[in-house]
Amino acid sequence: MMAADLRAITRGLHEAATSANQMIAQQYIRLFDQFFDCNSEALGTPMKARMVEVELDQGHHMRVPLISLVTPRGLALDTMQVDLSVKIAATELDDARCAMETGELNSERFFVTFSSHSDTLEKRRPDEVRISLTFKACEPPEGVQRIIEEYTRTIGPTPTEAD
Repeated sequence: MMAADLRAITRGLHEAATSANQMIAQQYIRLFDQFFDCNSEALGTPMKARMVEVELDQGHHMRVPLISLVTPRGLALDTMQVDLSVKIAATELDDARCAMETGELNSERFFVTFSSHSDTLEKRRPDEVRISLTFKACEPPEGVQRIIEEYTRTIGPTPTEAD
């Protein structure tokens, strides 16, 4: 196995997490596509919430916006944890592109290969490193929460008109 730059591996893991966040953003867009009607021919026209009518009893009904029945937090990535063990294959002194990047004018590059995972520190070789990266998602966008709250406030019983 060829050695790889540890920075490239870390950037790849970060890119995977960023990609997951982009997927989450797409889920929110699909959420609106699923629960709102819009005129794709006339861009800029308001979207209208899809509603269902619920009969409470013989004399009352409610119009319920479908968006109010969704918990968007359930759509979010809660935690992504990556555990990997690497063996240091080589190091190389590298000039930083910018002094602000590292706070110094040069940095060490680590070239690593993936190694088997050792559960205990005693079994781990001195040239092996165990890395644990945790990416946590943030709360759903406040706008989505507010829209759902506003639609939820509109729900109330209405007398059913007699035929």
